[in-house]
Amino acid sequence: MYSVLIVDDELAIREGLVALLDWESLGYQVIDSAANAIEAKHKYELYSPDLMIVDIRMPGRDGLELVEELRALDPEMHIIILSGYADFNYAKRALSFGIDTYLLKPVDEDELQLYLENLSIELDGRITDRKKQAAIKVWNREMLVQSLLMDRSAQNPSIMEATVLEAELLWDSYQVVLIRLILQDNADHGPSTVVKARLAKSFEENDWGIVFLLDSYLGVLLQPSFQKELVHKLMVQNIQQVVFDHELECIITAGDMVNSLEDISVSHLSALARMKEHFFYDETGMIGPDSMKIKNGLTVSSEEIENRLESVLERMFFCMDTGNCALLFTLIQEAGELMITADYSEMAVKSRYVRIVSYLLNKLSFQYKELSPLHSNMDEQIEQIYKHTSLPQLQRYASTLLEYYAKGITRDDMEVFLKRMLDLIHRHYNKNLKLDTLADVLSYSSAYLGKLFKNSTGYSFNSYLDNVRMEKAKELLTQGYKIHQVANEVGISDVDYFREKFKKHEGVSPSDYRRKN
Repeated sequence: MYSVLIVDDELAIREGLVALLDWESLGYQVIDSAANAIEAKHKYELYSPDLMIVDIRMPGRDGLELVEELRALDPEMHIIILSGYADFNYAKRALSFGIDTYLLKPVDEDELQLYLENLSIELDGRITDRKKQAAIKVWNREMLVQSLLMDRSAQNPSIMEATVLEAELLWDSYQVVLIRLILQDNADHGPSTVVKARLAKSFEENDWGIVFLLDSYLGVLLQPSFQKELVHKLMVQNIQQVVFDHELECIITAGDMVNSLEDISVSHLSALARMKEHFFYDETGMIGPDSMKIKNGLTVSSEEIENRLESVLERMFFCMDTGNCALLFTLIQEAGELMITADYSEMAVKSRYVRIVSYLLNKLSFQYKELSPLHSNMDEQIEQIYKHTSLPQLQRYASTLLEYYAKGITRDDMEVFLKRMLDLIHRHYNKNLKLDTLADVLSYSSAYLGKLFKNSTGYSFNSYLDNVRMEKAKELLTQGYKIHQVANEVGISDVDYFREKFKKHEGVSPSDYRRKN
């Protein structure tokens, strides 16, 4: 609908014009009326109408003075002059102000309707042209940004300066934001023209920035007013909502601020670097210059990393096995820190966590049959690890999953607890078992736990562990194993120390024992 404002000092004329035609069927809406030039000026500023119908003679400032003032403000607005007098001097003066037509009172219905029909065609064409011009402007601005980012060396400075001025891109500062679109199953989806169109409408029509497409990303060149922290949050919400409406997810990164349009490639490269490392940021909104990166550049030998990861894995299992899950998340983070230190890639980190969680859940399910009903969804739950887009998010999920299974084990009282400690020793005698480690994962002091253990078994923890190891060693020796093999099998890496332990326990050396048996 095109808007119409009627200006006449006579109420009957104003109401008559409203009732004269079926305005809506012609594509118009009479939005208001005014009784004098002062009121008309105020309502023009309020409504910005497409058409004003103005009486030529009114008390105070007449219609021609009003038209002269309005025409200075808005050369394109359409104006019809009404008069009860066939005064050609007035008509001639009115025409000099660029009015559309001059109608005598009483207004002829057919004449006014014909004019409105022709005006509607003209307004339609003007709107189409404006949309085309706006689209060309947007396209030119996007092309200019793409050109600056893709091939700086090909730009002629003098041509570029004129182009920048024409595109209205001479800003105080610039910042590039990149958006990676992914399906909700976390497969890369690539740029979506629908999402781009919606973002372009909200950003460019409000002069927030220029939306562009480059490689596999959507991008935004932010205006200076849109680079502030509060407005950043609104921008992120806007992007996330548009993306969510199309059943997608996204990762958003912002580059460093630059002061020259020619340097936006610097901002783009820093945004791209953050995008490639997004997994190592704990950021749910937009990863920018102030975001803290988790990953570091330290390097440790792969052998040392594997040994330390193996130790963490054992402690995680002890936590789950004994039902003490308080340390699980800390241990999961410790594993992540080790992988970061070893400079693992995003996929390597995810794959290692899948192996860790799979090992723990499968081992736990094998030993505790009450977990069998939960086992059917296990593979799918583990597979979800690959779908997380940040390391902290993945770690929280893994911790929740492991805790869920650990709580599925039936545990009763201290007697059961101590029995499970004994079971742990019998199952893991060949590991580097220490009372301090168990005390840590069970949240007991090692002195208190040692006392509980001795009261229950009559042995200290180390004595009981030695007994289990020596009994296993005797069994292996009678089967013909070599002494160094036996030592390794029972968790004692130093062969001389094993010989000493065995002789102290059995009264004979391992070789003598094997000969006698």
